Amino acid sequence: MKDTVSFTYHDICMWLPHKPDTIADITKDMTNNGFREDRPIVLYEGTILDGRHRYEAAIDAGVEPIYVEYEGTREDAINYVTSENVNRRHLKNEEKEYFYIKLAGEVGVNSTGVNQHRSNDRPSNPTQVEHADALGVGEATIRRWEADRKEIKADSELSKKMDTPEGFKEAKKEVQQRRKATKEEATRIAKLKNLADSSEAESSNVNTKLDKYRDLGVDVDSVESQGEEDSARQEYRATQKPLEDMAREIAKTLVNNKDYNFVAALARGAYPKQGELEHAYNIITADDNNSNK
Repeated sequence: MKDTVSFTYHDICMWLPHKPDTIADITKDMTNNGFREDRPIVLYEGTILDGRHRYEAAIDAGVEPIYVEYEGTREDAINYVTSENVNRRHLKNEEKEYFYIKLAGEVGVNSTGVNQHRSNDRPSNPTQVEHADALGVGEATIRRWEADRKEIKADSELSKKMDTPEGFKEAKKEVQQRRKATKEEATRIAKLKNLADSSEAESSNVNTKLDKYRDLGVDVDSVESQGEEDSARQEYRATQKPLEDMAREIAKTLVNNKDYNFVAALARGAYPKQGELEHAYNIITADDNNSNK
């Protein structure tokens, strides 16, 4: 490969995740087939707007990259990257969420739900529905993301962490820990979920009410309905009861069996790792000593 110009990445490009596994796959393909002419690296303002993985793969494969220049406004460039990458690629929801955080900070969010026009005929900020369509997620998801974004942005310390995906994840975790549902809220939310479980006709109405709690920043998903709690208990019983029954049978065998070699072999089998048998022995002998005091 000829000595090529070294490029940095445009800040819009950095809204997308960096995936070493993807680079490795593209590198392998480029090594065998060269650089695909139909997938050029897109430059904008002297930096890479789209094609970071292809750029790094070309360097690793030792092939000559193909470049094209993007012409348009910054808003056009954002729309291009969104269209080419977010809705078409298999991004995880948390990756889409970080892209949304950066996107909303750039173009804003129209919370009225009506896309009006500014005086200069440029469209207003996208609505939550339009953001949802652009990113391939539901409107309720955008509402939750927006609630997190606003709360993080309102905190001067947490807002500093929004520059990187890792920092944003930390900030979001801290925000969510702050606003667990109060006991009163949890009771109301559980009742609403019970109603949805018992009546399919009420599901839509219940979801609307739950979304109001979400808009207030309450962690609705962590509150279980009575049905969910019952299911969790049943699942626990289904998985743990056989183990408890098995433990009781082993205990009966140990109590009734006079073959100490058998008991010793069973103990060694139960604690095969180094130090486990000694640990169990210390617990048993400590209990015996305490009972004799």
